[in-house]
Parts: sequence; C-alpha cells; structure tokens
Amino acid sequence: MSKKKFNLKQISNFLDGDLNGKEDLTVSGVSSLNLADKDDISFIYSKKFVEQLKVTQAKAVVLEKEFSDFCSVDSIVVGNAHLAYAKLTQLFKKELKKSGIASSAFIETKKIDPSSYIGPNVIIEKGAKIGKGVKVNGGVFIGYDAEIGDGSVIHPNVTIYSETKVGKNCIIHANSVLGSDGLGFANNNETWEKIEHLGIVFLKDEVEIGAGCTIDRSSIGETIINSGVKLDNQVHIAHNCEIGENTIIGAKTAIAGTTKVGKRCKIGGGCGIIDNIQISDDVTVTPMSFVTKSISKKGMYSGGSMLMEHKNWLKYSAKLNRDSKSEH
Repeated sequence: MSKKKFNLKQISNFLDGDLNGKEDLTVSGVSSLNLADKDDISFIYSKKFVEQLKVTQAKAVVLEKEFSDFCSVDSIVVGNAHLAYAKLTQLFKKELKKSGIASSAFIETKKIDPSSYIGPNVIIEKGAKIGKGVKVNGGVFIGYDAEIGDGSVIHPNVTIYSETKVGKNCIIHANSVLGSDGLGFANNNETWEKIEHLGIVFLKDEVEIGAGCTIDRSSIGETIINSGVKLDNQVHIAHNCEIGENTIIGAKTAIAGTTKVGKRCKIGGGCGIIDNIQISDDVTVTPMSFVTKSISKKGMYSGGSMLMEHKNWLKYSAKLNRDSKSEH
C-alpha cells in the first residue's frame, strides 16, 4: 500500500495552525521525535520531550508556541499539540478500500445498503439493517432485527445479538459481544431461576468499543451507551446500565447492573463499580478503584484495599468512612 503524502501548507490548513517554513515541503508519515526520519512530521506537547526536539531528524514538527525556540526544523504552531497529533494520525491512517459482499457470507436480510462491505464468513440474520458505508469484517455475527448505522466499522469476530442498535460512525473492535444476557437469576430453594433479558443494547453515534468488550442487553428496556463514549479493551457493562456522553473507560473495568455513569467521566483501568448506583457528570475515578456508593458531585475519586477476610474489610471500610467524614 502506497504512503500518503502531504505538503506543509496542506497540513497547516488541516490543523488550522501557523506555518513556519516552506509550504511545498512534503512529508509521508507521522512519528515521535526520537523515531522520526527525514520524511516524517513529528509533534511535541510536553516539556519532558524538549531534548528530543532539539535533535530530532523529523522534516517538520507540530508544536505549541512555547516550544518554538527549541525547534531547528520547519514547524506548525497550534493551540493544542496533543489534539493536533490525534488529527495527524487520522490524516495519515492507511485504509484498504473494501466493497461488495464476500461469497462466503451468509445473508438472510434484504436491508443492506449497496455502499457497505460484508466480509468473508459473516452471518447476518433476517430483518437486520446495515447502513451506508458500513464495513462488516470477517467472521462477524449480526442477529435478527439488529441495526448498524451509517459509516460504522465492525472488526473481525464481533458478535452483535438480535435487536441491538448501533449508531452512526461507531467502531467495534475484534471479539467484542453486544447484547448477550446479563447475570439475572432469582433464587429458588438453592437453585437459580433464569430471568430472561427482554430488552436491548443501544449504542448511539460516534461510540468506540475496544477489543474483547462485553455489553449485556437489558432485562427490560435498554442498556444505553451514549454518543461519544470510548471503551478500552475488555470492559464489561452489565444489563440496564447507562454510560453518559463522552465518557471514557479504561481496560478491564466492570460496571454492574443498573448503574448510571454521567457525562464526560474518566474511569481508569481495572475499576469495579457496584450495581444500582449513580455517578455524576465530570467524575474521574483513578485506576483499580472500587466504587461502592453513588458519587453526587464532580471531582477525582480513588479507592481500593488489600485483600482480607470480609468481616475485617467491613471494619476497615467503616473506619475509613468515619475518618473521611471527620475530615469534612
């Protein structure tokens, strides 16, 4: 696959930056300061990389104004270099153009937009709807009456259960499962009676789901992942949860059933969040924290403890709670 090439004027316009250098200078890749070569454009957004900036072999660098004096190559000055780096990666991303329906795909629905791509060994059941420009890669299963919105990308071996709704421009990475039953059972004389999950999963627009995630369908109603949510790999969202707009959740975090997480939250990796609580908007939970009660105001929260007998843990938690209240 051939490399993409852009001149600095094009990149400067794309980033809405100020160019200090030659407009017609071309680059064919983006790389870090220490790895960049003469064909690359690089970037800096932290003072800890200043020494690398001074000696970089990059042809040009995207930076904020405070770093200009340390740069000896052509540069593009922007207000937010980290954001500019994100946009650069989108500009230089390599994509293999795919179209049509693979001969090995098993298709029962008639609701596939002709502009979409359906890869090998894909199964799509009756009534499922595939929107414009959707890419469904190899080995994906899409159940009956599911909906995939325009521009979404479904990576290999994803399972999307029946009636699940996926919005526009979503990305679902390999081996994730959307719409399986949650842990719903009623005790019946030391046995467990299954609670059938009659609801659905609803991913709204611009959601990205990492590899190996699981999102359970609701027992009644909807499990909702609102627009702009980003999940890292191996995140579990249980039945009847709702995740607020533009919240981001780190790897291996598990959120138990009927919990509601607010907008613009940042949940670190490896967190455990119990069922039936609410987390306010603009909350940050640091990695490996255990959230056992609702959080009603924005801010940064941490919590976790070493393993011990449960009775001792209850005493320990009660003491921490008393100490916390006394501080306020």
